[in-house]
Amino acid sequence: MQTAKDVLDFIVIGAQKSGTTSLFEYLRLHPEITLPAGKEAPYFSHDGIVELGWGTYMRKLALVDPARKWGTVTTHYMAGGVYQSAIDNLAAGEYDERTVPERIRARLPDVRLIAILRDPVQRARSHHRMQAMEGLERRSFSDAIDRLLRPEMLERARRSPEESTGYVVWGEYGRILGGYLDVFPREQLLVTFTEELERDPAGVLARIERFIGVREDFEPPNIGTRYRQGASERKIPWLGPTTRLSPQGVQRALTGDARARAVWHMIPQAAQRRIRHPYERLAFRIALWNRRAGAETNGASACEPDEDAVERLREHFAHDAQRLSARLGVSPPWLTAAGTSPGP
Repeated sequence: MQTAKDVLDFIVIGAQKSGTTSLFEYLRLHPEITLPAGKEAPYFSHDGIVELGWGTYMRKLALVDPARKWGTVTTHYMAGGVYQSAIDNLAAGEYDERTVPERIRARLPDVRLIAILRDPVQRARSHHRMQAMEGLERRSFSDAIDRLLRPEMLERARRSPEESTGYVVWGEYGRILGGYLDVFPREQLLVTFTEELERDPAGVLARIERFIGVREDFEPPNIGTRYRQGASERKIPWLGPTTRLSPQGVQRALTGDARARAVWHMIPQAAQRRIRHPYERLAFRIALWNRRAGAETNGASACEPDEDAVERLREHFAHDAQRLSARLGVSPPWLTAAGTSPGP
């Protein structure tokens, strides 16, 4: 007779805007893997969720069949720090890039970790474009980078993760993965690259399946399809993820009430997804209307970077890329002409 379990076998930790949504959609179809109903179900990176307890979190995930490999996919674990909840009084300075790995290690010492990395300059551009399309960013890409490359802003962004300040520091993979490799053995971390996933999705998926410990000859029918998280929410100012009318906004409004917050987090993720579904369908319809009306033009024009901004980013990431190469034993594709396939 199968017994319930309270551990995760693997976690896809990010990075954001690197292909994690595609990986989620591929892996969820594997007959030997169970994932939550939706992507982005973080625990270790959010104090407000941690304080509710591991048991509450696992019940919310509503994972089934303990004989399968259980996992989650979330980019929050590659932000290099901890997100503060509204009721926390802890100093952000207490956290660094080792905090989330240490929390994971304490709870899941044998977990398998998977990271997918994208050229950090391209990642920064995509991150900024997403924020601009959602109406959350009014600065041009160049103006945002100018500000975020200031030493005091880099320090602040590393210390306290926020979407609007993460364009640069969330691409410091050498620093962030260095925190994981300070805590976990190298063999528990698999690193692949967005370029590989785009070039050979079946091969990358087979390597991930082998690393997780499931049959590696399974190829889902959607293999090669490129997914973009949150596309249906963009350009809907009054129903975007930061507004009061969105499901996320309703959830944020309830976080000040400890009882309401506890009730929401006890709802299984599948049920939460059903609650959000009507909003998302309406958001999709409005997004289509906005596109037909030409609403994307203004946001897109502010996203085009100038060469100076790109060069400054390249210079900023150069040292971190060397650090990444040294820790992984391979050079990332954006440092070499042909790229090198990473080992486990």
